[in-house]
Amino acid sequence: MQGAASALMQAFKAAFASDDTDWDRIQYGMYVYGGAGVSGWGSLCGVPNACIAVLNLMGLHGALGSSVMGWVSETPIPTPALADLYYDDTGYGPSDYTYPKQPIANEDVLARTVSNSPLCHVAVSKFLYVAGIHQGTVGPTGYGIRPDRCAKLVGDAAAYTAELINYYALNGNDRDPYSVSAETAACQTCHQSKSLELGPAINGIMDCSECHTPGAFHVANKLIIEDVWTEDGSGNPKDTFTAGDTIVAKVKFAVLGAGMAYVKTVKSKVRGPCGKIMPCKNAGDLGNGIHTWDWSGTVPGGCAGKAKVVMELKSFDSPGGLLISDVKAIHKFTIV
Repeated sequence: MQGAASALMQAFKAAFASDDTDWDRIQYGMYVYGGAGVSGWGSLCGVPNACIAVLNLMGLHGALGSSVMGWVSETPIPTPALADLYYDDTGYGPSDYTYPKQPIANEDVLARTVSNSPLCHVAVSKFLYVAGIHQGTVGPTGYGIRPDRCAKLVGDAAAYTAELINYYALNGNDRDPYSVSAETAACQTCHQSKSLELGPAINGIMDCSECHTPGAFHVANKLIIEDVWTEDGSGNPKDTFTAGDTIVAKVKFAVLGAGMAYVKTVKSKVRGPCGKIMPCKNAGDLGNGIHTWDWSGTVPGGCAGKAKVVMELKSFDSPGGLLISDVKAIHKFTIV
C-alpha cells in the first residue's frame, strides 16, 4: 500500500511543485498499515487500497474507485509493462546500477493470473497455485517470486490510476467505468432484492463466482413462506371480520433453486371459534420465483372470537416423490 500511495503523491508533488499545494506536507508513511491486506490479514489488497486512498484526497474516489478495483481484479498480474524500466537509462537509473531487489525478467515470469477479486489472499494464493511455488520461492535474480509479482502490481496500478486521473481532468468522466460480469449480475437479481425470500441480500459488487460456486449454496426446490394474511372481498388487507363477510386467505412464498418443484398445501385451513371456515387446498409444479395462492370463503354467523389461518406447504422433486421442504406459518385475525 505504501509503495502505490507514495508513488502517486510524489508524482503530484513534482507536477505541482510551483503551485504551493499540500502534497509535500503529507507523510508518505501513513499508508504502511495496508501491507499484505491490512496488517497481514490478507483482506483488501494494499494496492487498490492505496490508489483509492489517494483518489479520496482528490475527491475522486467515488468517480474512479470502482475502475481501480475492477482493473486490479481483472488484469493478468504481473503484467509485462514494467520489467524493462529497470534495465535502461529511460527508467529509474543507469543501466549499470545494481538494484538490491532485481526484478524478474518477463521471460522468467512463471504465471500471470487474474484474481477476479480485490482480496490479497485470493490473488496471491491463486498466483502461487498456478505458478506452482510457495511463499518463499526465490526467482533467478535472487528476489522472491511472490514479492516480485506484488511489486510490479504496485507500479502498474499506480500508473493506471494516474491515467484515469489525467483522463478525468481533461474529460470530466471515467475513461474505463467498471461493470459487473454477467454471472454476478445474474446473482444480484435475487441477492440484491429488498425482500429476503430469494436468499440473503448482499452488499457490494465483487465477483460472486470467485468465492461461491454457482448453485452450490442453492437447495433445489426449497420453499420459504414470506407472508400469510387475510383480505376482504375487495382485496384490502383486513384482520377483523363479521358474520357474512367475504374472507380471503393468502400466502406468498418462494421456490428456490433450479428446475421445477411440486408444491402442495398440507393441513392448510382457516379456523374460527366454531371450527373450520374453509380448507386451503392447492398443488402444482412451480419454478424458481415468487408465488401467491389465495382462497375465498364466507365468515359463518354465531361465532365470535380469535381465528387463524394455518398454512403448511410442502415441496417435492415430483408428484409423490422425494420431500424437499416442509414450511409452516400462521396468521391470526378476529371475528366479531
